[in-house]
Amino acid sequence: MAKLIEFIKTFGGTPQEDGSWLAGHRGAFLTVLNAIVFTLALLAIGSLVAEYGFYLPQEWGRYTSTITVVVLYGFIAQAFLKLLIVKDRPAHIRTRRGELAVFVLILLYLLFPTPVASLLLSFNPLLTPEAITKIYLVVTQVLILVALVPSTLRYSKHIMAFNIQPSMLILLSFLFLIAAGTGLLLLPRATVSQSFSFVDALFTSTSAVCVTGLIVVDTATHFTPFGQAILMGLIQVGGLGIMTLTTFFAYVVGSGGQLKEYSTMQSLLGEEGIGMIRRTIIQIALVTFAFEAVGAYTLFQMVDGMEYASSAKPMFFAVFHSISAFCNAGFTLTTENLAVPALGHNVGIAVVVMVLITVGGLGFPVLKNIGSLFLPRSRDVLRRRLTIHSKLVLTTSTLLVVGGTVAFYVLEVDATLQQLSQPQKILAALFHSVSARTAGFNTLDIGALAVPTLFIVTLLMWIGASPGSTGGGVKTTAFSLALLNIYAIASGRNKVEVFRHEVADIAVVKAFSTVILSFFVINGALFLLLITEDAPMQSLLFEIVSALSTVGLSTGITPQLSSAGKMIIILCMFIGRVGLLAVLIAVTRQRYGHHYDYTQENVLIT
Repeated sequence: MAKLIEFIKTFGGTPQEDGSWLAGHRGAFLTVLNAIVFTLALLAIGSLVAEYGFYLPQEWGRYTSTITVVVLYGFIAQAFLKLLIVKDRPAHIRTRRGELAVFVLILLYLLFPTPVASLLLSFNPLLTPEAITKIYLVVTQVLILVALVPSTLRYSKHIMAFNIQPSMLILLSFLFLIAAGTGLLLLPRATVSQSFSFVDALFTSTSAVCVTGLIVVDTATHFTPFGQAILMGLIQVGGLGIMTLTTFFAYVVGSGGQLKEYSTMQSLLGEEGIGMIRRTIIQIALVTFAFEAVGAYTLFQMVDGMEYASSAKPMFFAVFHSISAFCNAGFTLTTENLAVPALGHNVGIAVVVMVLITVGGLGFPVLKNIGSLFLPRSRDVLRRRLTIHSKLVLTTSTLLVVGGTVAFYVLEVDATLQQLSQPQKILAALFHSVSARTAGFNTLDIGALAVPTLFIVTLLMWIGASPGSTGGGVKTTAFSLALLNIYAIASGRNKVEVFRHEVADIAVVKAFSTVILSFFVINGALFLLLITEDAPMQSLLFEIVSALSTVGLSTGITPQLSSAGKMIIILCMFIGRVGLLAVLIAVTRQRYGHHYDYTQENVLIT
């Protein structure tokens, strides 16, 4: 019971003493209010899960509707009671502006439903009482979710206060999201046939959260629109990172941030200074939502009325694929992925998807740097140049796209590309060169590619996207720095130079460490799959690299994997999304206070 009370206390602030009778009992009042919030949160979550996740008898629908309204009133009541109890009301309002604004909006909506209905009818006469009732229920449930945000954010801050190193915190956040996604996908209304094993649900959830795209069931036919919406949500949160979104929404609702939060986000985003973290997070979220919105609108204009968008509403179809493309996830709502003429050979759709993949895969540090070039000259004059990181990413990415396109075209021009026109051949080669780096979309049958082509695609997958992006792989910078270091050693130099700058030794060490770690993981996973699976070695290797680099391309063996094989691929996807070095750092005990150096002695290498 004591632990439960302590857990409930994390949903609110601490009492402030002022010598009055209220100050002496403020702690008890806040504990009771926090217990109420905790209970309301459980009721709200249970109600939403029951209504949307299960097939309930008709009379139960009235109970869930009543619970939603009761929960909303409960949230409003505790918010105003807490406002009366706190000692410093101006400070309380200032730190919870967004939260209180939401509660005021909820109150107005609940107290004046008739004016709201009249307003809706004035816009559209088709909004009958029945339709308005449905809208009312949907809006109340949305408001419940919004009302839960402040409490969730406040609880996440208490988690941040624990002495957990950033890499472990990032790892745990992805584990939590995967577990939650698994539970949601196992709900009866998430799947059409309701026959979904735990391992398959875990695999699918991991693939979505880790923005991989490997599937063991057909996304288009196995999942209901509710299940597909769950996948879309997991892709979005997994692509951006649950901690990035948490910090962003904390700013939106006025909850601010703590030093521990920003320190963790600094590790996740690679920012040099903690002072820029909040601004960077806001920019990341806004840029992401902006590109996804534009991509969704553009795709909607192209797929509206198409045969392959008929299984889902065109707007949902467009939004799903825009998010999946920007987050480099590779999930689609068609059985053949994009390997159908109406989609894969449509120049407009292919270009939009490639642009979203490329922008999402460049990394937010590069996008931020490019954006700074367009700032007025009076602002950040010193930043109006491309950094060495950005130059290295853009140069390496361009070379990989061009080289991959040429190699794919030459190797497949008389094979899988044979039946296509010349423009379609070039488009298909370019698309797969872009997608292979981490997105996982395909307009051709990957299983039909020649072995040399599979080798090129495997190499592109292994290199992957760039740091700070939604993609995986060893990263373009690690690959290029490893090559530059080899060249420096071969030419008799002991330092890596690029674009007339010297690269820091720690960056070179991390690059080689990442490359070596990837080989260890790939070979270890391959050895295990050779024991558990009966499939060609090249197909298993392709599957492992695709999972570790969070790409999602497959030769078609994913559904045939055994349970043990699926668990191995799940582990590869998780390690690839969190990061090879990040996982190693998280599970390794950190040594601090190192104030000595041993005597150096040479070790022969060659």
